[in-house]
Amino acid sequence: MKLLQSTSVLAMLLMAGVAAAPAQGALTPSAAFGKEPSWGRQPAGISWSHRGKRFTYILPSQDPAEHLPLMLHTREGAARVLLAPDRFGKHGATPYNVGWSPKDRRIAVMADGTLYVYTFATKALQKIASGVSDPQWSPNGDAIAFAKKANLFVAQLGAKVALQQLTHGGTGNAMLDGQLDWVYPEELGITHGFRWSPDGSKIAYLRLDERKVTRFPLTDFLPKNGRVNYQRYPLAGEKNPAASLHVIDLATKTDRLLYNAAPKDRYIAAFSWRPKSDDLIAEILNRRERWLRVESLPADGAAPSTLYRQSSPSWVDVIAIPTWLPDGSSLWVLDRENLRSLYLRAADGSLRRITGDYNLGSSYATNGLVAAGKSGTRAWVYADYPNRRNRALLEVDLRSGALKDLTPERGVHRIAFAPATHAFVDTYSSMNRVPEVTLHLPSQAPQVLAAADASLQSMLLPVRRFEVPSKYGPLDAWMIRPPHFDPHRKYPVVVYVYGGPAAPTTTNGFGYTMELMHDLLAQEGIIVFSIDGPASQIDNDKHVRLLLHNFGPGSLAGQRIGARYLASLPYVDAKRIGIWGWSFGGYETIYALEHSKRFVAGLAVAPVTDWHLYDTIYTERYMGLPQKHPHAYDRSSNLFDVAHLNGPLQIMHGTSDDNVHMANTVAFLQKTILAGLTDVNVMLFPRKTHSIAGLMQRRTLWERMLIYWRSVLHP
Repeated sequence: MKLLQSTSVLAMLLMAGVAAAPAQGALTPSAAFGKEPSWGRQPAGISWSHRGKRFTYILPSQDPAEHLPLMLHTREGAARVLLAPDRFGKHGATPYNVGWSPKDRRIAVMADGTLYVYTFATKALQKIASGVSDPQWSPNGDAIAFAKKANLFVAQLGAKVALQQLTHGGTGNAMLDGQLDWVYPEELGITHGFRWSPDGSKIAYLRLDERKVTRFPLTDFLPKNGRVNYQRYPLAGEKNPAASLHVIDLATKTDRLLYNAAPKDRYIAAFSWRPKSDDLIAEILNRRERWLRVESLPADGAAPSTLYRQSSPSWVDVIAIPTWLPDGSSLWVLDRENLRSLYLRAADGSLRRITGDYNLGSSYATNGLVAAGKSGTRAWVYADYPNRRNRALLEVDLRSGALKDLTPERGVHRIAFAPATHAFVDTYSSMNRVPEVTLHLPSQAPQVLAAADASLQSMLLPVRRFEVPSKYGPLDAWMIRPPHFDPHRKYPVVVYVYGGPAAPTTTNGFGYTMELMHDLLAQEGIIVFSIDGPASQIDNDKHVRLLLHNFGPGSLAGQRIGARYLASLPYVDAKRIGIWGWSFGGYETIYALEHSKRFVAGLAVAPVTDWHLYDTIYTERYMGLPQKHPHAYDRSSNLFDVAHLNGPLQIMHGTSDDNVHMANTVAFLQKTILAGLTDVNVMLFPRKTHSIAGLMQRRTLWERMLIYWRSVLHP
């Protein structure tokens, strides 16, 4: 009944004209949520050639269904269409470059699930196979390996493609050879299910035995009789995929087991070959995620050796496989001494910190190693520099630790780097600057590839960045005030939250469509505010540990501080503070509405409502096993305090969400029905997953948000 009432509210708002007409030159919903990005089409999916002389890219709109050409930026600095969509069938498809051949003469292209090879010299497009994933070139470029139907294949390239099946044990979604499931890439960040050896004679692959993993139903309600697909999804406390690491010798076809993680229910979090060797480097993580080891596994089955180990009484985070230098030393990005930094590991195993040295007054976090120079004296890292709000590309001298900031403008720089030439493409923005894309070539001035849109820039309201004092130290925050702000007036507030571990909402970068939605809210006369709680900060590992067995209270701490701060401001109406978020932010929205009287309305998109319903790897890392910590799960659940909801709640969820299943929303809705609540409304997006992607779906979502906040906060 309440959902029908929301529809009536929509009609009344439109008829009564509650939303004031936008001022001339102001941002409008049609501009913000239309097909053409209001910031302009900008290069995405950038893939540099190995020699670093050219790159491919696409120019996406806000419609993921649009068929796009694959573009090429040439050595001469020109841009042209390399592959048009109509080369891929009568209906067309967007071609994606999934890898340059070792000598840059060809590229592997995926279009609508089919693998092709494009040859630059002849402009020929050769079809390899359909229904494939994770294609990878052989080291000498004469073959491509890929996963198909849960098995590994190799395609030898020539006038005709010679296809060879390497494994035969894979079956559906029950046993995967070289093909990844859902949870491993989602929660461990692993991107490849197999790897060629450096000399191309072997392939190492991950086997995932999913037979004991829960088959979770995902229902498509649109066909007349419905349709159910089953996803292997390990729920917290239940069975995990049984992982093992294997090596196939391509000459003899022998398949050797190198490491079996299944007997002790461990994870194989990452693996890769050591250069110019027959050793496989693998990262092993125990189920409780309290320790990890990086092992060197000889392909001939000889005894392994441990290169690195780390443990913690709370949890350890997965690390990247090291990058090897010519002298046998290696570079590692490690979480040690309360900060993530770059370390140099000498051949004798000793570690030396390179970045983020407290003693040098430079305690910034290093997000990842971008590249290492061939000489072994320089490296490039992506870092939270000079502080946790900004992201920068740094060049580091590995001998002295001296830094060179290659992106000195403060804000967020998203980098596509060419290791061979040290060239890079930089997509730069800040909270108060719309994005622009520039090409940086050594010893040359930057070239603008896509300029910042001056029209959009002129429409946006300023974002004020500041800190809120707390017992945990200063907490980062931002605020957008309505146009023609009157400090003597009382304004309602919408708080945007995420709240998850080391996942800030206050990073100094443009928020794209979400930022435009917040801007439109402010135009309605609503202040928009966000604050990072102590556990969401990225430069203080100790504060992140506040979430150990404590998702609910730990994440709510920062939002309570933010709400108290808002209530202290003379221009804030403390009786009209709402809160909204997506995913963990949706969970936090509901939890805040149940456990704090400061929030009077909420909007949750794709929320977790009970951590028993989320996956093993993420949930158990922070909350532990539910069998051992039942009270922690109960204390952080949204299902037991439904009766304490402090105001109306709108939930939005995709019916095909394979990340946070719609079962979370259904379980919560059932509790509200039994509690007799009538202020909880649900809007579903058929066939949509966690991102609710789609031009009309996203437009509907954002515009319904605007309507909801008008109706409950009455700006």
